[in-house]
Order: sequence, then structure tokens, then C-alpha cells
Amino acid sequence: MILHDEIENLFRTVPLLAAVPRGQWRVTHLGGITNRSYRLQSTGLDLVLRWPGASASRYLDRSAEPANARAVADLGLAPRVLAAEPAQGWYITAYETGARPLGSADFAQREILAEAIGLLTRLHRAAIRFPFQQGLFQAIDLYLDLAPTPRMLDLRQRLDPVRSSLARHPLPLSPCHIDPNPANFLRCADGRLQLIDWEFAAMEEPLWDLAAITMDAEKAAHEDLISAVIGAAQMPRFELYKTSLNLVAASWCEAEIVAGNDSPELVALRDQRILRLEQRLADPHHVIWLQQA
Repeated sequence: MILHDEIENLFRTVPLLAAVPRGQWRVTHLGGITNRSYRLQSTGLDLVLRWPGASASRYLDRSAEPANARAVADLGLAPRVLAAEPAQGWYITAYETGARPLGSADFAQREILAEAIGLLTRLHRAAIRFPFQQGLFQAIDLYLDLAPTPRMLDLRQRLDPVRSSLARHPLPLSPCHIDPNPANFLRCADGRLQLIDWEFAAMEEPLWDLAAITMDAEKAAHEDLISAVIGAAQMPRFELYKTSLNLVAASWCEAEIVAGNDSPELVALRDQRILRLEQRLADPHHVIWLQQA
């Protein structure tokens, strides 16, 4: 596979890659909605190159991702970083042979969901600090600035009571993944669970990550798992995070679509998240969560 000139140049300038003639590298595209990831294979070497996509550069500072990934790898929560260039935002990790990404069906299994919650809790309690800080409405408003469509602006206005409620009693910030969708969890061949893709990682309330991995799960299936981590008193706040993350996802999709990203997943995900947001706003418990958060 012949790659973009900037990526091809890595085979000449990065010692890890330049030690092997270009013709002896086998390159496989691994996909991704906003990034370009490649598996690089040669004799005795099996690597993954994460190269930043163009559209996401409008709302992400890629310079922090390699350092984020390296800090988390040092905790044993992510693949080891072998080479990186923060200025360009790319990095290379070891390829986890035999690993598979999780899917939505995996998170429907209570024991796997509990394991994912445990992994995220280890991250949240780690003595590391990511350079950026995230916030629900900070993210939503950033995406709306890029794609201020009437439907998204209306939904943002309807979430104003949530913003006000959450602002009353903020929790301490912790290192968070910010995008813990099932595909970013890898089940390694030896049974370990790891997290990949750290471009959104930032300091935030742990509720963001915990709400993100339970957005589509029935409350009864995970309430005790979450409550055991954050305490029963924070459950209303957790529920408001779940509600708001639907607009985070929908507005992100809209920004990508407006920018020309033609991934077929984006429209379906946007519409799914809008529907789910409408359902949660209509839930009779929503008013109670607003009062108790």
C-alpha cells in the first residue's frame, strides 16, 4: 500500500521504521471515522501507526495525544508507545496480536461492563494529569460553532436547565478518556482489557466516561455498578451526564458531516443520539434529576 507523502516519509525518518527497507513493510489500513490508523508489519515487527485525520484538527489539539497515550501505557491501561511526533500528532504503538475490539453486545454483558468500569476507574484514580480540560457544554458549543444547524441549536437551548443544574455542585476533575465507546476497548489475547485512541483525553468529572459506556444500557442493568463507584447521591448528576452526552455525540456528528466527512456511520449515529436525547428529556425522572443533581 502506497501512503500519503507525509506518512511515507516516516519510513525514511523514524529510526524504528527506517531500520527496515520500505519494500519489506506490509501496510494494512485499519479504518477510523476521523483518524487514519495503519498496521505496519515486517519480520519481527508488528506495529500500529495512528495518523490524525484532517477534519478533527478543527476541534482537537493533536499535540497532546502521544503524551496522553504514553502516560496511560505506563499504567498498563494502553498499548506501549514506541515512537511519536507531538508536533504532527502521530504515534506508533505495538500491535496487540490476537486482540479484538469490543462491541455493543459486549457492554450488554454485565461482567464485561463491570470490567470496563473498573478499567476506567483505575484511570480516574491515577496520579496523572492530561494537559487539557473538557466539559459537556464546552464540547457541545464547540461543535455547534462549527455546525450551527437549527435542529442542534434548538436541542442545545432545551438543555440549558441541565447546564444550570450541573453547574451547582461540580465534582473534582480526573484524567478521563472522553471517548470510551466499545471499539476503543481491546480484549487482548491474554485476557487483559486495554483502551486505545487518546485524542480526546482530558481532565473531566469521571461521570463523563461512566455515563458514556452506559448510555444505551437499561438503568437496572448498571445502576448498582455505577453507584458502587460514585455513591448513590451522585446518581442524578450521572443521569444528566448521560442525557447531555447524546447531544455531545449528535453535535460532533453534525460538525463532521458539515465538514464533508462522508462516513456512512455519522448520519445514523447522529439520528440515533437525537432520538435518545428526546426520549430522555421526555422521561418523567428528568425533572427529578434536575432538582437533585
